[in-house]
Amino acid sequence: MVDADVKILIIHNTHLTANRFMRLILFFVTLFVFNGCQQHTIKKDVPPRPANQSLPDLISAIEQCQNNPTCEEALSAYFKQFEETTQTEEMMAQQTDVAPVVTTHSDAALLNQPLLANQRIQAALNEWLTWKRPILIETWNNYQFLKRFILPPFSEKNIPEHFMLAIIAQESGGRVHSMSSAGASGLFQFMPATAQRFGVVGTLGDYDARYHPKSAAQGAADYIQEQQQLYGDDYAKILAAYNAGENRFKRLNNKHKNQSLWQSDFYYELPRETRGYIASVLSAMLIFSKPEDFNVTLTPLDGRTAVIKARSDVSLSELAVCFGQYNHHMGWYRTLRNLNPTVKAKRVIKQGAPIVVPEILKPIYDKQCHDTALMTLAKKIHDADFPERPAFTYYRIKKGDSLSTISRRFSCASKTEIARMNNIKPPRYLINAGKRLKVPQC
Repeated sequence: MVDADVKILIIHNTHLTANRFMRLILFFVTLFVFNGCQQHTIKKDVPPRPANQSLPDLISAIEQCQNNPTCEEALSAYFKQFEETTQTEEMMAQQTDVAPVVTTHSDAALLNQPLLANQRIQAALNEWLTWKRPILIETWNNYQFLKRFILPPFSEKNIPEHFMLAIIAQESGGRVHSMSSAGASGLFQFMPATAQRFGVVGTLGDYDARYHPKSAAQGAADYIQEQQQLYGDDYAKILAAYNAGENRFKRLNNKHKNQSLWQSDFYYELPRETRGYIASVLSAMLIFSKPEDFNVTLTPLDGRTAVIKARSDVSLSELAVCFGQYNHHMGWYRTLRNLNPTVKAKRVIKQGAPIVVPEILKPIYDKQCHDTALMTLAKKIHDADFPERPAFTYYRIKKGDSLSTISRRFSCASKTEIARMNNIKPPRYLINAGKRLKVPQC
């Protein structure tokens, strides 16, 4: 009988390409003829016809060949050569089928990397890692309690968390109630017109929506996504638009035919403030992405919160005095203000009203923030810091003033509120230089 391995090889090779199979049949027929020649002295006149040979005939020929040492040796040599040839052909076929792999880099990667090789980024890194280091730490600590409110809109739009953190560090340090002299407000320092365009509108408690972390974060994420549609992941250009104004920067970018912002002729046409802003935010982004590379320690904090009900009239500053530095060496005042963004610092929260506090402070409140000597002192110093003031003051209108500029100057009153106090009719809100306006007192 034919060896099992030989039978398997024959059957397997019947599934090969037609060309290989015909070669195999031709070889077996040759062996069959050769074997016949060994047994008969008379050569057949009719040559073999490979196309008519069946698989059983081939197997029978192999069985006869195995009884002849010379034939068997030739058969083994053929199978070895056949296997080597088949492997070579298969390798060549695979190389033909596989397309060459081409490694490419996106334009954004070329524009943004390597940031560490940029001398302007290096200079900004030096500032963050020296005298501005406390701002990094404060931003991180504030973020731990705001994360669940502000991260979701950025995550939904695939905007990196470390990019968002870098903007917050530069704009506000994570202080919800930050306000600039130009009128920008909140975590992301929205100007009123930009806030209006992105739906960050309305009044929540004592403040407008720009001071509300969730509303401000949604607006900032929408703004960045809009700029990504123009500049992709070129964060330098997104930041230039964010700081200098999207329309102003768009004109400048078109003028320079969308070349790299770091080209000197482009870069030095940006406002000085914007140039510093881009480098500062991008360097902070590097630190927040891999703080260990810069010897910066950002310790995770337990950012869970709880809602308590005021057992008596109390202010946030009084609670901050009560909580002291329990588990937080910087104290809790800023965290309390961030978690209660609609409440002014001077406001006394009425008994029974809800107050949001870090969850770890709830037992402290229940234990020591009621009718103690410490709370008596806290109330006295709060009242001294926020004495009763008139509800409004007067402002004399100057040439070039408008209700919008006046409201931004006083910061705690909207244009419509000032108009209502002075019986000024919309929509034009006409005012005259030299007249006195009644404006709310901050």
